[in-house]
Amino acid sequence: MGDKSAYIVRGAKMQCSCGTHKRKINLPTSHGSYVNGKPMMNENDNVVEINVPYMGICTGGCQVSAQVVLIGEHGETLTGKRCIPMILKKWMNTKENTLVDGKPALTTKSQLICAYGGVITFVTDGQHEE
Repeated sequence: MGDKSAYIVRGAKMQCSCGTHKRKINLPTSHGSYVNGKPMMNENDNVVEINVPYMGICTGGCQVSAQVVLIGEHGETLTGKRCIPMILKKWMNTKENTLVDGKPALTTKSQLICAYGGVITFVTDGQHEE
């Protein structure tokens, strides 16, 4: 995403370096801060299956999930373990001087580390329709 960073809002696309599918970050209840009319995210929005959905099939060390069959981005059939992240800590590389509900804001440079070897990063900021 270059040197410039943008604030992350609900619906931004992210990907895991060990996952096969890009997914959107979710925010069930707004923190009350908005960019372009969309709710901003903070460093604590890292809860699996609430904020962070599964990322397709895991190519890393995921041992806890069941086998699934999914269709890949190019129409191919993929089989493997569901990529359900095991988040090690809250988002890193946040905007410390911009607080959203008292916590640092997420930006396109923010990352999550998964115990199975993956790094979750943002592909879009979610501020604009895709």
